[in-house]
Amino acid sequence: MSLVKTVAADVKAKADKAWSFTKKLVVFGGVWGLTFSLVTIGRLGVAFDYDDTLVFSTPAFKKAFDSGIQPYSPAFWEVVNNSYELEERKPLVWTAAWLFRVFGFKVAVISTRPPHGGEALKKEWRNLATSFYFAGGALNKHRLLKDGRYVLYFGDSDSDISEGRMAKVLTLRVKRSPKSTYKEDYNPGKMGELVIPFTEL
Repeated sequence: MSLVKTVAADVKAKADKAWSFTKKLVVFGGVWGLTFSLVTIGRLGVAFDYDDTLVFSTPAFKKAFDSGIQPYSPAFWEVVNNSYELEERKPLVWTAAWLFRVFGFKVAVISTRPPHGGEALKKEWRNLATSFYFAGGALNKHRLLKDGRYVLYFGDSDSDISEGRMAKVLTLRVKRSPKSTYKEDYNPGKMGELVIPFTEL
């Protein structure tokens, strides 16, 4: 008799655990469905700067500088834009971008680079990014941010913070990798912005 009670108690415990998990799953599904609907109806978006925000791109620039091509010429940018296989995606930022995408947000990627030879790079990011822009300069980003219904912008540089604010988009600071060779235009927290921890990894 005690064996039967033990088995019954074990079955009940497993059933309760399964039911609890199912309830959590249903609640999560409901929240996701509501959020997805509101976001897609509102056509809301989030935007990410590319270099040193979404990816650690120093290796791509190093390849271009080592190639002997005149720095910052169209041919130089072709090398940079086609060396994306050398770049490293920043795990926390990349995961956040995908979470926004899953919840229905449009995800835009904005690069300061010129577009020379950039079609392959845009294609590489087509699954995540609904739009990939080459701004052709750090001070052109606010124009792109104004054109969409962006609620958040993630950037690493001081100019990213300024450009986001000019566009009246809440802008969060992503920390650069300590291995980045680009040290200018970078003073985390100096502008009173929120700095996201662990994004330098």
